[in-house]
Amino acid sequence: MYNAFKSQNIPGEPFLPILGQLRQMRQYASADKNMQYFVDLQSKHGCIYLFSFGPLVRLVITEPNLISDVLKKYAKFYVKPKLFRMVFTSIMGEQNLLVTEGEVHDRSRKMLNPAFHFINLQSMTSIMIKQTVAAIDKWDTIIGNIVDLQEELNSLTLSIIASCAFGQAFETNISAKDVILNSITAVLDAIQYRQFRLPINQIALLNKLPMFKKQIIDEGSKRIADVVQQMVSDRKMGKSRSLCNGNDLLDLLLTAEDQDGNRFDDQEVKDEALAFVLAGHETTGNLMVWCMYILMTHPDVYQDCCDEVDRVLHGQPPDNSQLSELYILEAVLQETLRLYPPAPVIVRECIREHSIGTDEQRIHVPKGATFLLNTYALHRSDQYWQDPLTFCYKRWMRNADGLKPKLSHPFCYLPFSVGNRNCIGQNFAMLEAKVMLALFIQRLHFEIVPGQKVVPIMTITMKTKYGLQAKVKRRF
Repeated sequence: MYNAFKSQNIPGEPFLPILGQLRQMRQYASADKNMQYFVDLQSKHGCIYLFSFGPLVRLVITEPNLISDVLKKYAKFYVKPKLFRMVFTSIMGEQNLLVTEGEVHDRSRKMLNPAFHFINLQSMTSIMIKQTVAAIDKWDTIIGNIVDLQEELNSLTLSIIASCAFGQAFETNISAKDVILNSITAVLDAIQYRQFRLPINQIALLNKLPMFKKQIIDEGSKRIADVVQQMVSDRKMGKSRSLCNGNDLLDLLLTAEDQDGNRFDDQEVKDEALAFVLAGHETTGNLMVWCMYILMTHPDVYQDCCDEVDRVLHGQPPDNSQLSELYILEAVLQETLRLYPPAPVIVRECIREHSIGTDEQRIHVPKGATFLLNTYALHRSDQYWQDPLTFCYKRWMRNADGLKPKLSHPFCYLPFSVGNRNCIGQNFAMLEAKVMLALFIQRLHFEIVPGQKVVPIMTITMKTKYGLQAKVKRRF
């Protein structure tokens, strides 16, 4: 595979069996420059180059036209790689949008699209407000009022998403709540260890051996699956209900139908709900962590947000109509997603030989090739962004006609991916993030604890390596 691309004059790092560039990646990580590694490779090789993640060769692309070919024009020729499916099916099952492919994925996507329509999601705003207010009250009682926002915000988003997914069954069943909150964290930490500390997951034989925290993954995944299955059964039997004004995710999953009138079976309902909770909580939590970091280090942006929240909300919890008027908060979230995308890379595996690009830049892609589309580097490229490393929310502000500024390229901003596999939960995530941010700004004042090191690290998602310590106090 390496030679197939090198023969097309594609530059890259030298081929090293088994470990590939893991050593260099670890060196960058040890120097707290985890994400800088890909930026430096792009400076060295350009927007198309080769490197190896352990024994697996990757063709890295940060060129929007080629990204468009992979994610949209020739999307049917690509799937999520075997490594991705192997890692995540153990915890979230095999029957969900994250891991299914082809007709199975297309059927599920069509059935689920109405559930994630913005209008349906607005009924869940009350749950988002309740959980966020509870977190604010908890922080108010912490001695010294210093909190680790990385830990607290990921915990909060997990509670929000699980409440929106499972309703009363999650809120009132203490043991189920403990399993979801504790086991998910333990399992994800173990997956990250196996993915990045050692090339375990990339080698099929090692992946099956009962060592290197595999027991944590197996036992935790079973506990989570059993609890979720019980909550699904309870809902079907009428023993639990939604906590929001309308249907929650579990209701929508149980009533969704395909074009032939068939519904999801119990296994599909369980896997889809579990995938939504697992995929959604850490990504949104990390978005909020980076957003709060931006506000605490940009006093002018923080003040603009405070002024808008005070003007629009008048000291009351937000309703859906008011949330749509928080233009600055929306722009701040979008700019945060540009500089700190929670999913900084998109990986795809080719299943059919073909070519991408134009006559001036054509790449022959053999079957089995794996692409790494680096959105982190793309979002920071001076080819598509003015002052790319500067946080400027005003680049997202709407004009007098209510329209956002046009991007320099339609595929230069991809925080939720694009095409038939874009993030189905993006409306939920943005609504949730805006509710949380509005309430934080309205009720609290955040001040960054001086002297700490705040750097990004990419594990499953992009988070702060050492957490984010903040002093929190009531605004009023």
